[in-house]
Amino acid sequence: MGECPCPEMPSNDGTVALNNYLQSQNELQLLVCQEVSSGPSHSPEWTVTYKMHDQVLGVGTGATKALAKDAAAKAALQTLRPSGA
Repeated sequence: MGECPCPEMPSNDGTVALNNYLQSQNELQLLVCQEVSSGPSHSPEWTVTYKMHDQVLGVGTGATKALAKDAAAKAALQTLRPSGA
């Protein structure tokens, strides 16, 4: 009986880290998330934008909404955190 390889689960490390960071700063409720898909319905490309106070913090794209959210969250963290933190 052969084993079927499990598909890789998308990482949500960036999303979790952004959530934790904003909670620690008491700013989670200020975060706005915009999700847009483009392309054919069988193979969409997702673009996610995180904003706060009408300022874009991070944008990410991916084949799934989860991948796009994670990429956008990582970009937002780079914007929010001081370098070296």
